[in-house]
Amino acid sequence: MNQTQSSITQIGFWAVLLIGVFAWAPATYPGYWQGLEGFLPVFNVTSNGPVADIGQLPDLWRGSGRGTFLLAQPLVALGGGAIGAVRLSFIIAFILGGLGTYIWLRPRFGDRSAGLAGLIYMLMPTFLATVYVRGSLGDALVMALFPVIMAGLQLFVIERSPSAIGVAVLSQLWLWRIQPGLALFVVSFAFLFILLVEQDMLTLLAIGMCTVAGLLSLWPYWSIYAPSSIIFHEHFVYFFQLFGNQWKVAPSIPGWQDGYPFQLGFVVWGFGLISLWAWWQSTGQSTRQPVGTHRFLWFMLGAAALLTLLSLELSNPLWQWSQAHRLLTYPWQILLIASLPLAVLAGAMVFLLPALQNPAYWAGTLAIVVLSSHPYLTTQFTDYQPNERPIAVYGARQEVLLLEAEIVQTEGEATAQVEIAWQALQPMDFDYNVFFQAIEDENGATNVVAQLDTQPVQGTRPATSWAVGEVITDTYSLDLSDYYSSGKDASNLQYHLGYYNWTDGSRLMVRESITGIHDNKLVLYGR
Repeated sequence: MNQTQSSITQIGFWAVLLIGVFAWAPATYPGYWQGLEGFLPVFNVTSNGPVADIGQLPDLWRGSGRGTFLLAQPLVALGGGAIGAVRLSFIIAFILGGLGTYIWLRPRFGDRSAGLAGLIYMLMPTFLATVYVRGSLGDALVMALFPVIMAGLQLFVIERSPSAIGVAVLSQLWLWRIQPGLALFVVSFAFLFILLVEQDMLTLLAIGMCTVAGLLSLWPYWSIYAPSSIIFHEHFVYFFQLFGNQWKVAPSIPGWQDGYPFQLGFVVWGFGLISLWAWWQSTGQSTRQPVGTHRFLWFMLGAAALLTLLSLELSNPLWQWSQAHRLLTYPWQILLIASLPLAVLAGAMVFLLPALQNPAYWAGTLAIVVLSSHPYLTTQFTDYQPNERPIAVYGARQEVLLLEAEIVQTEGEATAQVEIAWQALQPMDFDYNVFFQAIEDENGATNVVAQLDTQPVQGTRPATSWAVGEVITDTYSLDLSDYYSSGKDASNLQYHLGYYNWTDGSRLMVRESITGIHDNKLVLYGR
């Protein structure tokens, strides 16, 4: 086969690689997108703990494990910025997800159908929302490694390739160190697929041994648990939301009016239904299809239906009975796992309708995939460049990241000024005031020299108006003229900064990022 013929037979591969650029192109835009997790992936890149703990309560099953930052850490160690390293990690997640899907399906469906499925997977609203709405690096890597695992297992079944099973095993072990809760669903899917579809005992044994190894590797951290601030059963998806067209950066809230994007997209529903129709039409012509195709499609249909149903409220008793709700923060995260079989069913359309493999028709299907994803490729960006770590985190639920706080004392103007920037990580439940105090510590007795309390940004941005992920800046000044006129040295002053409930005086607790000190105010010093 000459080079031109080889390129034609791999056109699906190149479609995933080249047209898939639409999925990750927004990750290259200037600034950083205003995701619901804010700068948390950036701040936690250098975290050495088994579970990320900056801006989030560490939890082994639901949190972001050390493996989440495995791609970014070498880049940072080589002198690259944390933001660039995180961006590249998201881009790699898209590429791995698309190519993994293609490699898994090509032996069964052929190049063009596999290429279509890989592209659909990359541009699915669930994948795009995970990156550009939530900004969750851990969940994005789970979606990336899921098809890679399936591809490795499939090639091992076909070719008994040591490298293929090696990729599957390493990916699964990596998955356990990213987010064990979702990893358990991925491994269950893979196990059932090999058991019911491929029926290969050696591959089953490999999955089982790898699962045991992954769980044993987590044994030392089994006690890392934090109660979730989210009430799990309040966040089930309403059926109509799977078809909706709302798309905005907003956290999941209880109720049918929830604006978080749960939709699966036109291509998944449209192409998927055409695939099912074509499959039904071909049931009496099984000789046209490879052995095991019907079994494969039945499994994908059953898995997609079951996983989607698990995101709906009618499945709540099963979640509660099995205690599986402890594995995830939200029930709709199960749609991330459902995305792969849904993409497979949609991509199978070209395999089940061979006429669509005509270059003109196939190019048209790719164009539909790209055009239908266009509304989901928009997000909000901020040009704010954070430091390596936040100054502090406020609130018992880790509600607010204090990104910057610098005190400047000006003797000539007899003032102390603080410039701060913060980012909300949770919707605020009250319009907290900001307090800023200059404190003198003289002979062991503290004295408030000057203070102010005010609503943020001159009263124009009450806390309940802070959008999750939004970066807000403000400046506060204290009049120190009386203190300076008394001849005292202002370099001995310390400053307290925080948020408080003006109805009862209670303050949001704060944890300093570097020292780990917990208090009801942040202590700063001037320069």
